[in-house]
Amino acid sequence: MIGSATACNQRINNGRKSKKTNTKKAVIKIQQIHTRDRKLIQQRPFSIRVKIDVYDEKTNTHLEQLEGGIVNAAFSISAESDVRRTASLTVTPLKNRRLRLEKDSIIWMDRIIRPAIGIYDHHYEKWHWYPQGVYVFTDYGASYDAEANTLSLSLSDLWSSLDGSRSGQIGGASSISFPAYEEDPDTGEIVTCHTIRDAIHTTLTQLGGLEESQIQLDDIGELKGMPQYNPDYLRYREESKIILKDGSAVPLWNTLPYDQEFGAGSTIASILTTLRDLYPNYEMYFDECGNFVCRMIPSCRDDAILFDNAFFDRIYLSENTSVDITGVRNVCEVWGKTMEADFYTENCTYSDSSYSCHVEAYPASHRSGTNIAVKIPAANPAAASLNINGTGNLPIFDENTESPVSADAMEPGQVYVFQIKKKYPEGSTVTRAYLLGQFQPHAVDLLTNGTGFAEGSAAHTDTPAETYSKDYFRKIYNCNTIHATVIPDSPFCIEELGLLLDVKTGGEYENITSDSLALARAEYENWKSSRLTDSISITTKLCPFADVNCKVSYRRKDIGEINQYIVKSISHDPAGGTTSWTLMRFHPLSMPNL
Repeated sequence: MIGSATACNQRINNGRKSKKTNTKKAVIKIQQIHTRDRKLIQQRPFSIRVKIDVYDEKTNTHLEQLEGGIVNAAFSISAESDVRRTASLTVTPLKNRRLRLEKDSIIWMDRIIRPAIGIYDHHYEKWHWYPQGVYVFTDYGASYDAEANTLSLSLSDLWSSLDGSRSGQIGGASSISFPAYEEDPDTGEIVTCHTIRDAIHTTLTQLGGLEESQIQLDDIGELKGMPQYNPDYLRYREESKIILKDGSAVPLWNTLPYDQEFGAGSTIASILTTLRDLYPNYEMYFDECGNFVCRMIPSCRDDAILFDNAFFDRIYLSENTSVDITGVRNVCEVWGKTMEADFYTENCTYSDSSYSCHVEAYPASHRSGTNIAVKIPAANPAAASLNINGTGNLPIFDENTESPVSADAMEPGQVYVFQIKKKYPEGSTVTRAYLLGQFQPHAVDLLTNGTGFAEGSAAHTDTPAETYSKDYFRKIYNCNTIHATVIPDSPFCIEELGLLLDVKTGGEYENITSDSLALARAEYENWKSSRLTDSISITTKLCPFADVNCKVSYRRKDIGEINQYIVKSISHDPAGGTTSWTLMRFHPLSMPNL
């Protein structure tokens, strides 16, 4: 499954296949839940069986199918883990000596295990099988008990073949790189831009050895370019582009924001997760059929109810309710990547809403994507502009709102980074200077019900009495990028609980390259910590077709109230004929809107 790193030639130019991989997506069969499936698990009697198909990993040859001799089995699914599916099996090799833990047996380190749970249909007199994943053995994943004559297997899904648990480390190259773009060596003009999706596809096929039919990739990019967040996303994509040397237009919303470098010994999984986390709210996992999926995590805001309370009533066995208030936060502070500028100057003056600066070696014509660091001599008014080397006033825009910066967004004596971008609204060309922020992006989002927060500068001491203000948060967090998420009926807002701070820095947050991206991430993290709080664990009859990240409705037995929940984890116990569910309370109004 894992390819050789020499295919990278030390530098992976994923742009060569961009036209193909941007348009072609794998056709992957998605398991549908039908009325028949729901009725099957309510039969009397309820007959359950587990089968295991064993394949050779190198040749993908089917070695054997086991149905008898399975003493115990458990299949778990977690939406919070990259290794989404794990399994444990106990089998008896009494009637099949090939079950011994030996090199030539069907149970060995280079095997692929495909288990399925079967429910017998008494009406049609046949078994219906539900796949439970595709697994490999991890280190010390199997043991044989001679006295009990049983073989215990611990399995993890195919992510373990990418993260180093089983395999996945890269050799044969001192470094792996994904360039954000290619330049003409003579003129320096950009001739090709590379997308995040292409980089992921190249990693999976060249390093991971996956076939096209195993891969389902959605685009990863700016939230404003995604339909889930921006109703006008098509216009944003059209305007946010770059004109290449050959005159073609390339969208920028989903391209690599900067070069990606990975050292020797990196794992395929670490490359994939780094690329995934360039923007928030995406997930990667292997599904029940062993297909690799990369997509935006479902918000479930507009999703239909997959399982309703009436369905749960028919299969309900027990409930355990808990509320983890310690996990609730209502203020999120995000620190991003320390930025690097292409040009720097302190030679800047201010007059009539315009900053005029002289930048050594700056090209005669503006180049989209150029970063310029400028020491600002005065606070900005609304609709300020930047004039570089007398080339004309460029309006200064906020990257997040796509509108002119508000007054006092910049303080005198501070160094700010601007990114020059060309936009193409309605066929025209405009050049703007987008304010990225200071050298380290910094933003704060707070959750309020709207009653105790003022956008202006409400006066109060360091211990606010009744009203918080944006100026108050600017002062205590030393941050100019402050945003308030207003949820009128939230029980977790600052007015109800005070300030519960969550600071995000380092790791994946090093991918954040502007104040606006830091703010988008702060909004998202605040949304997560305030939307999923009530945790309910329920046990039902075995439901082998259930999966995570879907929306359900359920009536808690202690309060008798039906609410909406998101399924976060599932555990099937075929021997006991039960499924354990972890449901997290869904607060739909907390979804961030850009």
